[in-house]
Amino acid sequence: MTILRVYLGVAFLSAASNKVFSWWASWPQNMSHYLTSKLNDTYPFYRPVLTSLVLPHVGFFAHTIAMSEVAVGLSLLLGAGTRIAAAAGLVLIANYMLAFGDIPWQPGENQAFLSASSSCSSQTGGRAFGIDHWLARPRA
Repeated sequence: MTILRVYLGVAFLSAASNKVFSWWASWPQNMSHYLTSKLNDTYPFYRPVLTSLVLPHVGFFAHTIAMSEVAVGLSLLLGAGTRIAAAAGLVLIANYMLAFGDIPWQPGENQAFLSASSSCSSQTGGRAFGIDHWLARPRA
């Protein structure tokens, strides 16, 4: 479970790196263009969420997503708040899948991250080689 947790942490940090470091100023526009191009693939019940909530406020959502990916990645990498971080990663990946129209049972990257995040959120992955180990120790 520790290897899976660390891998997910690195994957979330890698996904956030191109949004935070090199593309921070252009990330909202890039996200808007990408979501607009994927609207035909989006699940019909999720399309109104994108068109009436996310796209009109793309600046807020783009930066929130980038910072959430950084927070989830660091938490998983360090093993601090592993279950909460994995649950937040699960929400991020589920929203990506809904926005992109991914089929849950079809093999793919998002599906693998979805199952890995659900495994990490239900296990005690941070208790081995993580900060959660020291937080869970009984106090004298």
